[in-house]
Amino acid sequence: FGATGIYKTYMFGSPSIIVCKPETCRRVLTDDQNFKLGYPKAVKVLTGRRSFHSISNAEHKRLRRLTAAPITGSEALSMYVPGIEENIVASLEEWSSSDQPVEFLTGMKKVTFKIITNIFFGLDQVDFNFKTMEILYGDLARGMKSAPINFPGFTFHRGVKARRELIKILQAVVDERKALKGRNGSITRKNMLDMLMEVEDEDKRKLEEEDIIDILLMYLLAGHETSAHGTMWAALYLHEHPDILQKAKEEQEEIIRRRPATQSGLTLKEIRQSQYLTRVVDETLRRISLSFAVFREAKADVNVN
Repeated sequence: FGATGIYKTYMFGSPSIIVCKPETCRRVLTDDQNFKLGYPKAVKVLTGRRSFHSISNAEHKRLRRLTAAPITGSEALSMYVPGIEENIVASLEEWSSSDQPVEFLTGMKKVTFKIITNIFFGLDQVDFNFKTMEILYGDLARGMKSAPINFPGFTFHRGVKARRELIKILQAVVDERKALKGRNGSITRKNMLDMLMEVEDEDKRKLEEEDIIDILLMYLLAGHETSAHGTMWAALYLHEHPDILQKAKEEQEEIIRRRPATQSGLTLKEIRQSQYLTRVVDETLRRISLSFAVFREAKADVNVN
């Protein structure tokens, strides 16, 4: 459609309009009256009936409200920081002592996956086989970008099988956690799974078990892929721009110099003081695309531009 940043194509077997310019994207993404979530069938099936990709706008907002505090609330973030720092430091020390080259993206996938499983399930409480999970989540991710043909030999079919296996693994973790709570009555050191099982909306409704399983499946996929790729690109950009790396490093050194003698590790307060490093992260995310598209479906004919 000319130089408008809008063009027509077919995606996943459906006629689609691709929108590129920021102002047009903002118009579509903020217009709930004319647009609704419209992810491809493969994404809806493989992320689950109760995932953020498949539910109504009202239910989407409800789940966002319920999961915001356990996932991004200040109390939750403060609780996660020590474990994240411990994992990163241990991994860097392991890599630096190796006499073999380190495949950075693969290494970061292992680190970020371990971090996110610790956040969701508790430090060292769940022993996942990383190689198995990597294969299953790889099949799931590829299936989400394929034609939904559920027949042996097709990518989508492998994705369906991977989802089935992942649900078995996650269901076993949830069942074990419920049994532990039943035996002990209450748990002092809570993880994100505990909080998701306890959180209530304004009508005192808790998340259903299917909600929890689909949320776990979705966030573990995000933690396995996007965090590792984002870290890789940030490292590449900083390597290509040593002046920016130096400024970011100086900011961190200054924050550490101001640290009280009684404090031994990183805190959420220090992270929030990292203004220059935050801009580095934001610019990295602006320049790269961790998700190739955000999908909306028009409820009616709409004129854009």
